[in-house]
Amino acid sequence: MAMEQRVWRSSFTGQYYSQPSSRVFEAQIIQPGDISAIEAVTVLDEVLGLARPQYRLRQVCRLVRMDNLRARVPIVTKLTGQEKVPPLVEAEISAEAYSDVDFDLWKNVVHVALSDEAVKQAAQDILALHVADAARDLARMENKQIAVELPSATDQAAGGAWDAMTGGVSDNDPFDDLLTAFTALEGNGYPASWAAMHPKVWNAFITNTFVRDLVRAGIATITAVGGQFTVPGYPTVKVCVDHAATPDTSCYVLSSEAPALVLGEGPTEAARYRDEKAGYDAYIIRQWLQPQLVLSDAIREITGAHS
Repeated sequence: MAMEQRVWRSSFTGQYYSQPSSRVFEAQIIQPGDISAIEAVTVLDEVLGLARPQYRLRQVCRLVRMDNLRARVPIVTKLTGQEKVPPLVEAEISAEAYSDVDFDLWKNVVHVALSDEAVKQAAQDILALHVADAARDLARMENKQIAVELPSATDQAAGGAWDAMTGGVSDNDPFDDLLTAFTALEGNGYPASWAAMHPKVWNAFITNTFVRDLVRAGIATITAVGGQFTVPGYPTVKVCVDHAATPDTSCYVLSSEAPALVLGEGPTEAARYRDEKAGYDAYIIRQWLQPQLVLSDAIREITGAHS
């Protein structure tokens, strides 16, 4: 088995580089004449391109890009002004508050192998099928790992299940619970920008009769993968729906600007090799990342939203 080419993509620049050693991410930028490297880049580019729309929970995080696997990054969390400053009195300097976050990125790996028999016998592009599967699994792993951080949020019990009905009319209004969460975040100085939930909770929300009235009024918008709603006195809040957002009875309300969650995005590496003895070509794709909940004051978990 011989490694033919190893390349990596910088999260800072988005450019691809050839990588002679697995120990460091320092190498020469790939030139048009680097045929084998370009082949590995093409596969990696296709995988990341297909995976990107499936990185749903990434939307609710502040992205911190880094090309080192370990780093201490200062995250801006808050700027507080001074109220009722008297005449001729100099206001105190209010520096932004920082929270140092330590990152030790882990890697998610997808291994794509194409046997000689499969390539020769296939009536369709086997590599394209493997690339699509690789993209789907990279996204699945990232969404799952971000979702693990969500239950660390402060709990807020729902007034009642959003899908509970009596005589065809919902027993509880989801916006009562959402307004309570919005108010809690606003009180801490962080405007809510996202609501993240499992599809079961989203279904309870969109079938709620109180919500249906708002959709008809144009205050709430529903799409195939989420939506958004506007509450008077509050900014528009977008909705992120993903199966990884568990438990499937909770709705998470958070501020991505605060930020409540950060996602450390490291380099992505692709290596192409040929195993002549076994008779297959393969690609290994490694993605380094680490999500963290860094500001508990900027997120709330509405529990019991779905029965």
